[in-house]
Order: sequence, then C-alpha cells, then structure tokens
Amino acid sequence: MTIVPPIKLQGIKTKLADWIRDCSSDQTYERWIEPFMGTGVVAFNVQPRKALMCDSNPYLIRFYKAIQSGEITTEKVREFLTNEGAKLLQTEGKHYYTVRDLFNAYRNPLDLLFLSRSCFNGMMRFNKKGGFNVPF
Repeated sequence: MTIVPPIKLQGIKTKLADWIRDCSSDQTYERWIEPFMGTGVVAFNVQPRKALMCDSNPYLIRFYKAIQSGEITTEKVREFLTNEGAKLLQTEGKHYYTVRDLFNAYRNPLDLLFLSRSCFNGMMRFNKKGGFNVPF
C-alpha cells in the first residue's frame, strides 16, 4: 500500500513510489538523501532508517517542520479542512482567495495545505515576492 502525503502537488511521484522502493530495497546506504523532496512521497514509502530531506520551497519545509514539532496534528488538519471546505462551498469558491491572501500575509502551513488541495490542478506556484498565485 502506498503512503500518500498530506500535501498535493502537480507531478507528485505517488505512482512511482512503490517501484522506487522496490529498486532501492536491495541497496546499502547509511542515509537516504532527497535533494528535491517535494511532497516527500518517495521517502515516506521507502521509509529509510535515516534521511536527509531537502527542498528549495521554504513553505513545504515549514509545513513538514510543523508536523514534526506537533504544531500540526491529524485532528487539527481534519478540523481546519472541514471548516475551510464548508466556507469554500458556501462562497462558491470565493473563500479560496481569502485563504490565499491569508497565506501570503502570514505563511500559515495549514493555509498552504488547504491551498494545495483546492487550487487549480494541484499546482504550487509563487510570484517574485513569494506570494502563492495559483487560481482556484
């Protein structure tokens, strides 16, 4: 069974994760290194004993650090996405832009999660000022 990460991104390697895990299972290494972890799906499915996970996207790094520290929990995610999803439905999608503005102002990792799951085609794109700019 493939472990699916919480963040949704265009180009995610979910369909390749089992194959990569199988290819790497007979390899010997001290530490798994992911220079471009993205959603982390490959490492989550390989499940190495030690790993170095890197990415150039500071918002993804902040998101996973918030999970690691316990700032983000399953319960908080469920409550947040349920509430924000209801607002999205009530406003026929307009609430998406409210959350996008909030994320661009405060960089809340839960807002990033909401945006990644509700934006157009799972894209993650930022303008020159670092603002998330994918439409609904």
